[in-house]
Amino acid sequence: MKVTTVLIILFIVFSVGISKQQQEKSRVRSTHLKEPTPTGELIVKLKEGTTVKEFTDKTGLELIKKLNFGSRNYLFKKTKLEFVESEVQAKGKRKGKGKGFTKPISDLDSIFQTQMEELVEHYEENQYYKPYLKSYDPSDPLFEDQFHLVNRGQFGGLWGFDANVQPVWDEGIFGAGINLVIVDDGLYKDHKDLKVNYSPDLSYDYCNDINDPTGSEDDTHGTACAGIAGASGDDGACGVGIAPSVNLSGRRIICSGVTFTDIAEALSDEISSVVDISSNSWGDFGCDVYGCSYAKITNILKEAIVDGITNGRNGKGIIYTFAGGNEGDYGGNINHYSTNKLLEVIAVAAVSNSGRHSYYSNIGTGILLSTISSGKNLWYRNVKTRTTGSKTTTSCNERFSGTSSATPLLAGGIALMLETNPNLTSWDVQSILIESATFIDPPYKDNRWVTNNAGYKFSTNFGFGLFDANKAVKIAGNWENLPPIETFVTPTQNKSVEIPEDNKYGVNLHLTIEKEDSLTITGGVILYLSVDHTYIGDLDIKVISPHGTIAYVMDKNSNRGKKLDNHYFAIRTFYGENSKGTWTLNVRDYVPVDEGKILDWKLEFYGVNHEFHNARIYGKRTLIYPEIEEQDGSFASNPNCASFLIMFISVCLFFIF
Repeated sequence: MKVTTVLIILFIVFSVGISKQQQEKSRVRSTHLKEPTPTGELIVKLKEGTTVKEFTDKTGLELIKKLNFGSRNYLFKKTKLEFVESEVQAKGKRKGKGKGFTKPISDLDSIFQTQMEELVEHYEENQYYKPYLKSYDPSDPLFEDQFHLVNRGQFGGLWGFDANVQPVWDEGIFGAGINLVIVDDGLYKDHKDLKVNYSPDLSYDYCNDINDPTGSEDDTHGTACAGIAGASGDDGACGVGIAPSVNLSGRRIICSGVTFTDIAEALSDEISSVVDISSNSWGDFGCDVYGCSYAKITNILKEAIVDGITNGRNGKGIIYTFAGGNEGDYGGNINHYSTNKLLEVIAVAAVSNSGRHSYYSNIGTGILLSTISSGKNLWYRNVKTRTTGSKTTTSCNERFSGTSSATPLLAGGIALMLETNPNLTSWDVQSILIESATFIDPPYKDNRWVTNNAGYKFSTNFGFGLFDANKAVKIAGNWENLPPIETFVTPTQNKSVEIPEDNKYGVNLHLTIEKEDSLTITGGVILYLSVDHTYIGDLDIKVISPHGTIAYVMDKNSNRGKKLDNHYFAIRTFYGENSKGTWTLNVRDYVPVDEGKILDWKLEFYGVNHEFHNARIYGKRTLIYPEIEEQDGSFASNPNCASFLIMFISVCLFFIF
């Protein structure tokens, strides 16, 4: 009878645990974004030598404004509707209605190709767009609870598994003089935690076209991000940011009515050239319970970012951090997304306070680094980070988490690096983060580590490892700037090749880089791939370097699409390797019935034309994980696990005997 009672107790304990786990999963946002809607405006990049007057005379479009980044980017609108209607009607298309040009660009492609081909480098329709917040859930106050900064085992965490920022603070480095912009849903500038560091000059609300980025009481996300990055210390409110003296600004873009051009301008800084870091905990929608989809990169957003890292900070480049995304539970891979995976930005993954990959955090070859955010362990089903709230001037956010929290933590950490060495370029910062990262290897399956030919460890779960502020700042202080980054794009491989069904070997395609075209890879590699297939999610995609390093670009997943059209896959795996030699693309279809073929592919390399300086002479921090027998990830590593199990068994024996 007593044995039966014990078994019932065990059943209840584990049932409650499973139930809570399911509840946590159900909280992940799964709302579909509405399709972007047209504005009646065109974003145009004129060819060199083409004047605005020549363009407007030829097309009938009216200039709205010159965009504040790039020398040839403009925004136009259509005022003479009959100019286009006659052409569209001739093709049997419906008439346009309303005051402006509101037809989808696809209806007019042939017209613009014939009438503007000699005038325009590229164009696209400006659209109303509401970015998808990379938020999982919001968090609690007080510095002693901020395990992401100093982990003393709070909430069942692994002692010492943190940003390692205390030694940096002890050196008197707090991010002073560095300008960090939070691009989000607002920033509550009057909060006691933020008002000391708030900088109005770089702030703007693109939703209402005003200089105050506060937003409404419900716009809590950006304020929480600001608190993680740069909440002031010793002010009696909530906790402290990782860079408590950084200059904070807010650019509000999360709302209905914001367009691609608004977001592009929020990301750029060509006029003032004083923005140092742009923190972005938002992105497009990739995966949910219904499956995944591949997002197409918007030219104007990419160009704004490229312009930022080329011309920002007087040529040293704005450093962009982007959330890796929170759809990992649904098979989310950063290569499903658009802006977040660009090699020009730093994509951030999340790990829990117990040292394991956070189950919601997207994986992928485009992840650069991990920082600590929410997650679960043996003692807690979901531990949240603590930061600044938005309800009152002293309120605290008790439920902030996800890669939304991980991203500003890294952004603030970069501010510490720039205070130490303001001459770092954006590409220098990426290399320093890689060199200083802490290897994360919890005792569970599927940590997905690969060691490349240059000796660097990379994981699609963690990127190059955990951000270490102390190591990063030390390396930054002694860093010699890398030469300007160069790129090399291979010719497109146009041979159409069938992908064999239900085949464990798949198809291998090859291309060779000659010595004169080779680079030492520092920025990464881009795979551009076009595939026609009846179920894209059946495919497993790998790229193999000449040195035998395998990049696991995409696993079989729930994507139900049928085509990839020159899709951009970001690959960080090959950092430090030389590109010379034969590269292999391997595509496998694990499932019968559906079929397809590779249409074309090419590679683009970002690197430097010299032997790479290895900064790892500074050494790396090593974390000691507790020894545990469980290896399937059911329990988080915790130094108190053994004590807990002994206590539990003792109680059971007491009731039995």
